[in-house]
Amino acid sequence: MKFISNKNQRRLISALLLVAGGLLAFTGCRREEGMILAAGVVDGETAVVKSLVGGEVIHLNLQEGASVDQGSLLAQINNSKLQKKLEALDIQAKEIKLNQQKTREKINLLLQVKAYWQDKVERLTRLTQKQSVAGDELEQARLKLTEATTSLFEARQALKSLQVKLEALANQKQQLLLQLADYSIQAPAQGIVLRKFINQGETLLPGQALAEILIAGSLFVETFLEEKELSHLRLGHPVEILVDGLSQPLQGEIFFIGR
Repeated sequence: MKFISNKNQRRLISALLLVAGGLLAFTGCRREEGMILAAGVVDGETAVVKSLVGGEVIHLNLQEGASVDQGSLLAQINNSKLQKKLEALDIQAKEIKLNQQKTREKINLLLQVKAYWQDKVERLTRLTQKQSVAGDELEQARLKLTEATTSLFEARQALKSLQVKLEALANQKQQLLLQLADYSIQAPAQGIVLRKFINQGETLLPGQALAEILIAGSLFVETFLEEKELSHLRLGHPVEILVDGLSQPLQGEIFFIGR
C-alpha cells in the first residue's frame, strides 16, 4: 500500500515524517496496479512548553523546525535576585559555622574548668571532714563548680541552637535551588519545534507559553478508506509514504484500523 502526503497539510511535514519512524493509521484510497493509494493528514502529540516563573529571557535556544533533545536547554530566565538570596544564605551559614567553632572551643574550656572545680570540691570535702580547712573555702569551690556547670549547659544549648539555625538555612537553600531550576527551561521530550511564542529579551509571566513541540515518535498519518478496502488491510501491514520533495518513500506500518 502507498500513501501520498499533501505538502501543505502541515508545516514542516517532510522533516516531521523523517522523525516519526512511520507509524500510520489508515482509513480513503484508490486501487492502482494492485496497490491502494490514499491521501491523508499527518498528526501527532504536541507539548506546550510553559514557564513556571516570570522574568527576562536572557538566553533563547528555540528555532521553528529545529530538533530538540529531551532535557536540552530551551530558555534561560534571569535569576539574579535568586542568586543574591543564595549568596546571603551562604554568608549567614559561614557566620553560624564560625560561631559553632567558637562555642565548641568554649565548651572544651568549660569542661576543663568544671573538672578543676570538681576535683577541688572533692579534695576540700575530704579536708573539711578532717577539719584541715575552713568550710567557707569549700562553699566557694562549690559555687565555682555550679557556675561552671551552668555555663557548660548554656554553651551546649547555644551549640544546639546554632545547629538548628544552620539546618533551617540549609532547608531554605534547598528550596531556593529548587526554584532556581525553574529558571532554566528544558525540553520535556525529544521532538521538533513547531512554533515559538517568545523572543530573547522579552519578559515572561508565570505560566506563559514559550513554544509548542511535536513529540518524536508520536507521528502518524490518518486517511479514510471505503469499507471494501478495509478487508485488504491488517494491523502491522507495511506501507510506503510518499512525500513531496523526497525522492524515496518512507517506510511505515498500520497500527490502527477504525470502523
